[in-house]
Amino acid sequence: MTSLAGSEIVSNALRSHKALHASSILCSWVARNSRMSATLPKYQLWHPARGISFSPVAQSQVSAPDDTQNPNRAAAANQGRSTTPRSDDLADCLLYPKLEGLPSSTPKGNAPKSTRDVHKTAKTVVEDADTTSVDQIDLSQPKIPEEPPVSPFPFKMSNDLFYAAKKAPAGSTDSFWSYTRYRGTSDDGTEQKVKVHYCRSTHTMEKVCQDFFKGEKVLGFDLEWAMDATRSHGFRKNVSLIQLASPSRIGLFHVALFPDKGDIVGPTFRAIMEDSNVTKVGVAIKGDATRLRNHLNVDSKGLLELSHLYKLVTYSAAGRTSEINKRLVPLASQVEQYLHLPLYKGQDVRASDWTKPLRMDQVIYSSSDAYAGLQLYATLEHHRKQLDPCPPMPYHAELNRPIRLADDVLLAIDEDPIVDAAEETELEAAAASKPKRTSSKAPTGSKDSRIEIAEDRAARYRAAHPNAQANFVQLRAYFMWHEQGLDPQSIAALLRDPPLKLGTVVGHIFAAIEAENMPVDAERLGIELLSAKLAEMLQTRFPYIAKLISSQGS
Repeated sequence: MTSLAGSEIVSNALRSHKALHASSILCSWVARNSRMSATLPKYQLWHPARGISFSPVAQSQVSAPDDTQNPNRAAAANQGRSTTPRSDDLADCLLYPKLEGLPSSTPKGNAPKSTRDVHKTAKTVVEDADTTSVDQIDLSQPKIPEEPPVSPFPFKMSNDLFYAAKKAPAGSTDSFWSYTRYRGTSDDGTEQKVKVHYCRSTHTMEKVCQDFFKGEKVLGFDLEWAMDATRSHGFRKNVSLIQLASPSRIGLFHVALFPDKGDIVGPTFRAIMEDSNVTKVGVAIKGDATRLRNHLNVDSKGLLELSHLYKLVTYSAAGRTSEINKRLVPLASQVEQYLHLPLYKGQDVRASDWTKPLRMDQVIYSSSDAYAGLQLYATLEHHRKQLDPCPPMPYHAELNRPIRLADDVLLAIDEDPIVDAAEETELEAAAASKPKRTSSKAPTGSKDSRIEIAEDRAARYRAAHPNAQANFVQLRAYFMWHEQGLDPQSIAALLRDPPLKLGTVVGHIFAAIEAENMPVDAERLGIELLSAKLAEMLQTRFPYIAKLISSQGS
């Protein structure tokens, strides 16, 4: 593959008539296609008494309880709220005690539909030995148990609600796992539901953290952010919503709406996240922690990657300890296997606008993600303790230490060195002049946070799109370019020392755009990626993009 030798070649190429013409056509195409990004929610209103409400049109899909129209429902809601009286301190924090009674806007079917033919149904995405990837686990298609999951927490899956979900049509709204199916028992024997606190200010976030999350030893943790966020957009788009979950409470801290005054997250949340004695659990949790550090200056500790615990428990029980590694496993895969119901991960909600006041489907989606992580941890921990011999818990993720078996036997967690196909040609060409490379590892030392964020985005994208055609390496390069504003030269230098060839980086970015119809910046695409040197590559490797450009020129 011919690479761009430098800015002079690019400049000369772009000055040519053909390049300028192609660039203008591509700009117009991208400007039109970039409208695919998330649109603002419709029919959304804010009611000072009830919080989020909807117009009659929207209520056909998602509706909040109308207490003014139904006295019985209002009485039940007040009774549900009575265990946590609303004070002036919580006036700006919306409490949702009865969300399980709401219909969800979840569409039929769990897996997003691909516009392309799917040629691989179970795919393991592999990249360099020192970087993160995603595993689609296949243990000979293990049968999902038909009984409720085990949980040592006081809030457990309701038997009635679990079996109702099992009987519901596959892919229907009622068939998915949700925090709304969990119940606890109060001291007086009455049934309790998991409560959700939706906070829209630093003051209420501090109050909720003080009252309900301070003192917990294990918490579910997750983030949501705008799909079109780049590094320059700041915290409101890059850390739009923070979720914490305890067995009885879920906190949704909508920092995108917080007034920009002083410490955005407050001292109690900061203390919880920076305390290594408080375990925070989640999938791709290091990426979330990196976002907190870069945008809100929170240095998180006590992070447990659920994929590590999942691999330890699953493969130890199967007698396949040699297959334990640190590759990420999608939360949905773990939930279905150990919590016995599928988890809805529809892209329609994930890609929605998290910088605006939340719709009810967003509340349910984000609450379920954080609570699923917590309950999954409890169930996996139960199964770990049943193993004989019993292996120790995985180290906290920020320590970057190996996974251990029983008797402190350390596992060789790195996979066999595997080189991306586009880079393999480079290595072969360089073999005559320098020692043969067996991997394209990044520079030694701690990984650059920009790479970590891009790897987290790539992992989450693949988790939300099981049939994605773009591989992990291609998505990583795309997100570094599109979301972080890095040019191909910077990406090449960050990913490897010596740097990757520019043609390799550009090829990765084009491959992700081509395979997934990704949104792009028209001006940057024309200036940074399009040149006469790449015209042939467009025709041979990316016919979809070439066809679009050709159709615009005719």
